[in-house]
Amino acid sequence: MQIRLSYLIGLLFVLGCFQSQPSPPAFVPPRATIEIFATSPKAGPNTKPATDPLSGATIHLVTPPVVTNADISGVAKTEMTVETVGGVAPSTTVPALDVRLNATGSPKMLAATTNPASPSIAVVVNGTVISVPKIRQPISGSFRITGDDTFINAIPSVTGQTN
Repeated sequence: MQIRLSYLIGLLFVLGCFQSQPSPPAFVPPRATIEIFATSPKAGPNTKPATDPLSGATIHLVTPPVVTNADISGVAKTEMTVETVGGVAPSTTVPALDVRLNATGSPKMLAATTNPASPSIAVVVNGTVISVPKIRQPISGSFRITGDDTFINAIPSVTGQTN
C-alpha cells in the first residue's frame, strides 16, 4: 500500500490536478530555500547522496540544482483531492504546495523534464529532500507537490503559512 501511495503522489505531482483554489502565491521567505534537482541512478562526479523520504533509499542529486529560489516567482499552500484507484477507499484531501516558476525557471524545468536521464526529480527544502516524484511529462510554468509528513512539515517554512 505504501508503494501504491508513493506512486500516486508522484503521479499527481506531475499531472498537476489543480482541483482546489490555492492561497495567493508568495515569495519564498529569505531564510528558506527550495531547490529542484535532477537525479541519477548512480553516484558520479557531479552528484551528492540524499535519502528518498518515502522509501528510505539512497538517491543521487545531480549538482547544481535545476531550479533554486531565484527561479521561483511564488509558492502557496493548498489542498488537493486524491481520488483512489479502483474506488477501494474514499477520496481524501491532502496538503499540497503550488510552486510557480518565473521566466528564468520555467525553461530550466522544462529542459530538465523533457527526455530526462532519470525518471525522477528531487524537491529539496532547507537541505532536506521532501519529495522524489516521477516525471510523467515535461513540466514548466507551475506544478503542485504532495508528500508525506516530511513534506507537510516543510510547508510553513517556504510559505509562511501554517498547516
